[in-house]
Amino acid sequence: MLAYEPHYDEYLYRFADYNAGQFASRNAAFQRALKRVSGFPVTPDGALLPRIEEKRPGETELAARAIKWRLDLDDAAIHDALAQSKQSSFDHTVLYRSVFALADKLQGSPAPRAAVPRIVLRGPKLSRNLSTDWYAHRVNERFSRCLQKAR
Repeated sequence: MLAYEPHYDEYLYRFADYNAGQFASRNAAFQRALKRVSGFPVTPDGALLPRIEEKRPGETELAARAIKWRLDLDDAAIHDALAQSKQSSFDHTVLYRSVFALADKLQGSPAPRAAVPRIVLRGPKLSRNLSTDWYAHRVNERFSRCLQKAR
């Protein structure tokens, strides 16, 4: 069992989170919605803020700042909301709700609230090009086969 409770409608996103980090699938969906609404390049990797050692805002924060007038938020409020990215409370921030409201309106239907993060997996023991997408789908396929056998 996961140490947190994501609200996903498919196990695929739980498997992606296991590989990429808590709420990474929710955050990747947010990044996709933000990219659509802002028109700015945002990599849907599930990491909403750059590493602490980086002093400048990342692409997610810059994209949100670019439309802050539409969100009715200032830079500090945007940063504070993004800092909640590893908590369930991020879903309840004005930033999250406003970005999805704009994306839903633009799309004409609800934008997905979960997406498999786009992360390339690297390591000394990896000889193939692998990704979080590959991992999550592979585990999901095995999980589905196990469910079929159990019936």
